[in-house]
Amino acid sequence: MDEVADLQAQIVALRLAVEGAWLSLLNNDPDPAAQAGQLKEANIAAVSQLDASTENAAALRNAVALHTAHLWSSIEWQLQQAAANRQ
Repeated sequence: MDEVADLQAQIVALRLAVEGAWLSLLNNDPDPAAQAGQLKEANIAAVSQLDASTENAAALRNAVALHTAHLWSSIEWQLQQAAANRQ
C-alpha cells in the first residue's frame, strides 16, 4: 500500500507542477483564460483521437481525456479568478 500512496503523491505533485507551469506561461497572454479554454479543447481533441481498438484501450483513452479536461478546467478557472481579482 505504501507504493500506491507514493505513486499517488507523485501524480499529485506532477499535476501541480504542470498547472503551475501553464499558469506561469499563460499569465503573459492578453486573455489567459480564453487561451486556456482553447488549449483545453485542443488537448481533449488530441487525446480523443488516440487509437483505442480494445475495450481497455478505450477506457484508458477516455480516462486520460477526462483527466485532461479536469486539468485544463482547473487552469482556466484559476486564470478567471485571477482576472476577476484584478478588476
